[in-house]
Amino acid sequence: MAYDLLIKNGRVVDGSGAPAFHADVAVQDGKIVGVGKANGAAAKRTIDAAGRVVAPGFIDHHTHFDPQAVWDPYCGSWLHNGHTTVIVGQCGQVIAPVRPGDGEWYLEFFSDAEQIPLPVLKAGVDVTWESVGEYLDALGKKRGINVGTLVGHSGIRRYVMGDASSERVKATDDEIATMQRLIRDAMHDGALGFSTAPKDRGDPAGHCDDDERWALASVLGDLGTGVFQVAGGAPGGTKQTRAVARELAARTGRPSIYNLMSDPISNPDEWVEHLKWLEDGFNSGARCYGSCLSTVAGAIFNLERGLNVPQDEDITDPQGFFRGMPTWDRVMALPYQDRMRAFRDPEIRKAMSAEAVEGTVAQEGGVTDRRGRSRGLFNRRWDLIEVFMTAKGQNRHLAGKSIEQIAKEQNKGIMDAFLDLSLDEDLQTCFQMVDRNNDPKTQKHILGSQFTVIGTSDGGGRPHTADRHETSTQLLGHWVREQQALTLEEAVYRLTGKTALMHDITDRGFIAAGKIADITIFDPDTIAPKAREPVASLPGGGIEVKREAEGIDHVIVNGTVLLDNGVLTDALPGQIVRGPLYQAGTN
Repeated sequence: MAYDLLIKNGRVVDGSGAPAFHADVAVQDGKIVGVGKANGAAAKRTIDAAGRVVAPGFIDHHTHFDPQAVWDPYCGSWLHNGHTTVIVGQCGQVIAPVRPGDGEWYLEFFSDAEQIPLPVLKAGVDVTWESVGEYLDALGKKRGINVGTLVGHSGIRRYVMGDASSERVKATDDEIATMQRLIRDAMHDGALGFSTAPKDRGDPAGHCDDDERWALASVLGDLGTGVFQVAGGAPGGTKQTRAVARELAARTGRPSIYNLMSDPISNPDEWVEHLKWLEDGFNSGARCYGSCLSTVAGAIFNLERGLNVPQDEDITDPQGFFRGMPTWDRVMALPYQDRMRAFRDPEIRKAMSAEAVEGTVAQEGGVTDRRGRSRGLFNRRWDLIEVFMTAKGQNRHLAGKSIEQIAKEQNKGIMDAFLDLSLDEDLQTCFQMVDRNNDPKTQKHILGSQFTVIGTSDGGGRPHTADRHETSTQLLGHWVREQQALTLEEAVYRLTGKTALMHDITDRGFIAAGKIADITIFDPDTIAPKAREPVASLPGGGIEVKREAEGIDHVIVNGTVLLDNGVLTDALPGQIVRGPLYQAGTN
């Protein structure tokens, strides 16, 4: 008998965190059937992986592909970055369960929460399901990569309480019982856990009191399976979010994940206390993990629409960067073409530089978050304002460089370098004001901590910027190869086996006989993200950002080669990843 696929001569990093070893991997009927030296074995197809790492397919534990996965079997560029599975249903935000006729509310809610244009959602999603199980069945009809889901608190509350879910704090006993039943049903339909948000976040999940949150969480404790996820963005900040996450874990014995363990530039020592808090929680018996990023983070903006574009992570309203600087206030209020002319005027540039670079003119006002709360004054750190994405291909080499660096390379002043690039691209250049995760020494502690999980890509959200395609490739290229913050084996474990174990996914996440053949083959010496590229590929011509990768040769999903020598095939081998309570044919 010939194997369906034989991967030979690879360096196997099996997802367990154990040292790598050289072996061949044999695949038959979608499963790994052997890991060893298959000398002389026949196969319908053989891949020579000499000089390459053979790893489990990466699992992205935090995405918002809930709607996009309906129309897009490959979930943007996530496959190109080595992901074979994405998990949706995060932050309490879901599009199931849905009462018949109420689908538009869910699409509007998702559009607002994740900054996805509503016309795109309406063009791409026909809400034909009611239960979580029916939603998963709909997703499973056309899958490229695998999808699993959590059941979300906001969706459950809306289904049971209707408009009152956003108005009334206290649910009745009957409403609580109905929500508990829906969560239990969803878990038996294959959901992997339950997501919620802290009080006062502004959505139905944040509108209730903690008594409801603990009552709903008890379902997972009773069932003995499932993970909790707690959203950020509440007025109490990370401390409020993590307090909820720890309490969920302590009450139920189940693991929890919260957003976000980071390294804020404005409070550079905070991470020390934060990691100690995580360790203390584990010492007390609560499995509460902080989710962290392998990328820098911060507000993304351009000058085309003023500084009023959707912001990242609820932290900063880009409109507020230069608010209170008189010349900036006047220029940014001008119509588009008049603003372009003003940016070219040398005297105006000189005044803008005095306000935003030299600081010789005081700023009155300051940066605010999306809810209008003050975040302080613009820090004039042009070494932290980076080119995020360029509109023209000839400028792509500038991506990731700071304005300060570009100014030095071009022998220009800061303001000239900033405005010249913007004008060259009709003000469509996207910049990022980096406010977190920029210190390599600190990131080594955060990424390497056993109390954190690496992810929170938010895939599918903010498609016009899609700022975290590179969760995997940035980790393996920058942090492993260049910074040596983690070993290769530890990084792969964090992207695969650890995530699978936390979510009770028992059939994948490891290179081992009997496991599903989700496999990523990459070159550890070259793996890295490519530049971002905006493409009009969403329904109705909506813009999403594509970001492919260097050094990923093959991605295999359920035994089928889906990315072949870096080229996407048209295969649809993806499956719905369901939790251990699911029994096919009985749900």
